[in-house]
Amino acid sequence: MATVVHHPAETKRPPVRQTPPPPPAPPTPSSARRRKAAANAPAGLAWGLILPSIVVVAIVSIFPIAYAINLSLHETSYMQVGEFIGFENFLPIFTTGEGLGQIGLSLVYVIGSLLLAVPLSLGLANLLNQQVAFRRVFRVLILLPWVVSQTVAALLWKWLVNPDYGPLGLGELGGNRVDFLADPVLAMVLLIVVNVWISYPLATILCLASLQTIPEELKEAAEVDGAGPFRRFMQVTLPLMKPTLFVVAIQLTLLYFNMVTLVYTLTGGGPLGGTNLLSLGAFKESFEFFNLGLGAAYSVVLFAFNVIFGAAYIRLLRSDKS
Repeated sequence: MATVVHHPAETKRPPVRQTPPPPPAPPTPSSARRRKAAANAPAGLAWGLILPSIVVVAIVSIFPIAYAINLSLHETSYMQVGEFIGFENFLPIFTTGEGLGQIGLSLVYVIGSLLLAVPLSLGLANLLNQQVAFRRVFRVLILLPWVVSQTVAALLWKWLVNPDYGPLGLGELGGNRVDFLADPVLAMVLLIVVNVWISYPLATILCLASLQTIPEELKEAAEVDGAGPFRRFMQVTLPLMKPTLFVVAIQLTLLYFNMVTLVYTLTGGGPLGGTNLLSLGAFKESFEFFNLGLGAAYSVVLFAFNVIFGAAYIRLLRSDKS
């Protein structure tokens, strides 16, 4: 049997030519014109576009703060601003028992509300994130207190806990008459509960939005590794939600420190000054007693607390990221 032998020249294949990569697409005429126009635009045009926003921010945010600080350092008589008196308006806040008591009660009110509102919101957000029947109905019911105003909420809860005709029937517990608005401690407890009731929906929405951004693959991988529900929550869900929880804490802290309507309508600062917070002191001194200098001093102290707590949260958030 004859064997056919091919010549090396016949089996040699031609070299494959490497196709050069395509050149980058040239910028479109419109984008090139925009970049060129931006590069050639005078600095005055840029400032002319930004300046209105800066003026609005200065009028709305910076000017009231500066005016309050200036007012707190002057003697006032109704709307008349008198002589410069330094920090004399701050002395009743930091050197009297009433002022120090207001600071302590404000801290109790804010911290107590945070300790209840944040875990409650986190738990409800986890429940709302589950695939259960009538989930939308539950979401509406849980978020319903958000649409209730502080005045309506205060009047509603005053009726609910009334010891004589309140539908909750809390007037007689253990054979003793219980009146939440007649005892300073119970009044603070009621104030914190009502505050949490009207403020937890906002925190729940933020936590729910954060939960829905966590990839399911991470939870499934942890489940494959043998992690139970609690361990998956502590080691997967909670670390990824920390930035959102810090934002929630900042927003609620600012809201609680500056809250006036709920406190004024529910307890009015009583009984016996048991709920007389700094925010209520600022309101009463300014608009009931027309002592604008002392009211401004209360406002400056509240502003300082807001800055301190906000800076502390941001520092904790940055240290956690690093």
